[in-house]
Amino acid sequence: MAAITVLGGGISGLSTAWYLAQKVPTTVSIKVIEASSRVGGWIRTDRRHTPIGEIIAEAGPRTLRTGKSPDALSVLELVDDLDLRSHIILSDAQSAAARNRYIYYDGTLNRMPSSLSSLASGLPAAATCLVGGVWRDFTLKSNTPVENDESVHAFIGRRFGQKVDDNLASAVMHGIYAADTKDLSARALLYPFWLADRMGKRGVISGLRKVARVSRARHAGRSVESVSGERRARNPEFWTSVEGASMYSFRGGMQTLPDEMAKKLRERPNVEISVGSKVVAARVGAMGKAQIEVDGGRVIESDHVVNTLPLHAMQGVFGSDQTPMLDHTPYSSVVVVNLTYKGRGRTPVDGFGYLVPRASQHESRALGVVFDSCALPEQDTCDVTRVTVMLGGPRFRELFGSKDVEAEAKLLALDTVQRELGIRGDALDVHVTVGTQCIPTYTTGYVDRLQQMHEWTKRQLNGRMSLVGAAYGGPAVPQCVNHARTHVCEHLNLDTLGQSPQCVSGLEEIIKAFDLPA
Repeated sequence: MAAITVLGGGISGLSTAWYLAQKVPTTVSIKVIEASSRVGGWIRTDRRHTPIGEIIAEAGPRTLRTGKSPDALSVLELVDDLDLRSHIILSDAQSAAARNRYIYYDGTLNRMPSSLSSLASGLPAAATCLVGGVWRDFTLKSNTPVENDESVHAFIGRRFGQKVDDNLASAVMHGIYAADTKDLSARALLYPFWLADRMGKRGVISGLRKVARVSRARHAGRSVESVSGERRARNPEFWTSVEGASMYSFRGGMQTLPDEMAKKLRERPNVEISVGSKVVAARVGAMGKAQIEVDGGRVIESDHVVNTLPLHAMQGVFGSDQTPMLDHTPYSSVVVVNLTYKGRGRTPVDGFGYLVPRASQHESRALGVVFDSCALPEQDTCDVTRVTVMLGGPRFRELFGSKDVEAEAKLLALDTVQRELGIRGDALDVHVTVGTQCIPTYTTGYVDRLQQMHEWTKRQLNGRMSLVGAAYGGPAVPQCVNHARTHVCEHLNLDTLGQSPQCVSGLEEIIKAFDLPA
């Protein structure tokens, strides 16, 4: 019996198993191995009981974006296939949560422009540096460094001025990666702009048109990603409704997605999901197949292994054969504090929330604050206001050191919403989650290390291992789901599974996206 083993039961591992289960016959065994006691990874929804009713607290991602990108459509189609259409709640594209996003700057909430028409009222104080930044790029001679990568901080400062990074870019990266722009790779995270800087005669803006031409040439002949007519015809109301929304989640919280996936996978006779099983070693067996050893001594043999483990969990599993990406990819630790207050509408403004840039770190100790009740009011079944304070990231050691992290985070979060949002009084509920090493940091030199990881992976287990996960195609849920779908549906040759090694890394499409134009 042919067999595939998936390492990791987070969203990447579950998605990989799901797409495999759609493609292979029930005679092919699929085993999912998860070290923790539950599946879903950092997607976790906790139900909390308060004196006035039950609430939900998201410990990880809380919303998903709609749209026509391959990433967004991958998740929407997954929701459709899992029959979760009636469980989703949508945030309209014209809602306050969709239009109003803020940056905390100079002690106030600065509403960022969401459209050209919103510029009529002028730029907020945090964004006025953009005018000088654009002018600087237009007028400054080319100063592209010889090295093929630099930090986001260095890149933006070099072309647009330090304030653009300090006031704006640093806030955005806090929200996505919980990391400092001084550590993040410009080539990996700002690739179109990084490439434009190299193609333009006078900086980034002059090169963007050339980058657009290169992009069109690369994608010529490819079909535009869209929902199939057959799928739309089956559930027209669902697909029409999501087109008018900007984001969505589920009535029972984000954990609805991995829970339903795991439930349906367990119903299949050829799928086994094992929790509480930590991978300790990987090797080639006597018959040339891949062998995965978990703690307790159990050995699982398979024709192919899809490895979705975080990089730090792979340390030591492959013996002394290491690759730079394992050693040079730190992970950010984030503390999520969910606060619930009695009464609706307690935030001073309506919107999705706000991020804190480097320029405001002397005023605020948060990475950002999400206005959960405004973003998804249908999740509130009683009269409450829910907000979530994000702490840590590049300031984790500074804020917590050797202190009791949960106790200190609670104090910091309560102080943050009192000083910055004016929300006073006792909270009905405070829920603290410490996400230790939860988000990979794409540090300077990432693209070169990714290429090395590609070559290293193809050598492992005699070509019987590939990679999917947040450390490669991006850490967001849609990126992880689409990476799994693309790898299983387009790169694995499942017809030859029991006959010969696959000899693919899972990184082919990602590396190709970073190819330099001829």
